[in-house]
Amino acid sequence: MLNNGLVAIIGAMDCEVELLKNILTEQETIEAGRFSILKGKIGNHEVVVAKSGVGKVCASSCTQFLIDKFSPVCIVNTGIAGGIASDLSIGDVVIATELVQHDFDATALGYARGYMCNGINPDRPTVFYADKTLIEIFEKSASQTIEKSRLHKGIIASGDMFVGSAEKKQEIKKIFNASAAEMEGAAIAQTAFLNNVPFIIIRAVSDLADGTATDSLADFEYKSAQISSAIIKDLLNNN
Repeated sequence: MLNNGLVAIIGAMDCEVELLKNILTEQETIEAGRFSILKGKIGNHEVVVAKSGVGKVCASSCTQFLIDKFSPVCIVNTGIAGGIASDLSIGDVVIATELVQHDFDATALGYARGYMCNGINPDRPTVFYADKTLIEIFEKSASQTIEKSRLHKGIIASGDMFVGSAEKKQEIKKIFNASAAEMEGAAIAQTAFLNNVPFIIIRAVSDLADGTATDSLADFEYKSAQISSAIIKDLLNNN
């Protein structure tokens, strides 16, 4: 799949795409509204790298722009997340198998939390599934970049809020069985799904969303973002 055309890579913040931008060859900058896109190559792969901005609307808007402008064969979202699952440590990597939006709440209408009023399974959260082939490809590459014990797969929950308390962490874990929480992945997943574009979401754990999140985020944000980007860099350079 990765060899069949252009790969679009999205990160919300500078630190999440800095490494990839620095290794991009044959660079071309494309300005479009508020988005500044770098187009070039990583290894033998033609790619575009974009900083979307934080939050679901920014992420979705950026994804749609990249799809409309470049017709990528797949969307790759790199970045950081708060660890929800009990077996996660800072610096671990979560490859999303499924994405949900934990802040979508129509429970007052009798629907399940996270159900997005799409007419499908109103008693369960709406789920967007990452591409299985991409999961296999990235899992194999990641296992060569980091220790296998630090690599996980699971549900990632997205919402327009920073999950910093132990109470919110437990709520998301209980309702969605999520491994990690962040602010963009499910919106990128939804937009890619609506456009029939395969996608994958990779997150390195920068904090444990346990009441100490703001302190640990300041210490580990950059380092964790680099771990996530390094997996993508190694994959594209070696395939």
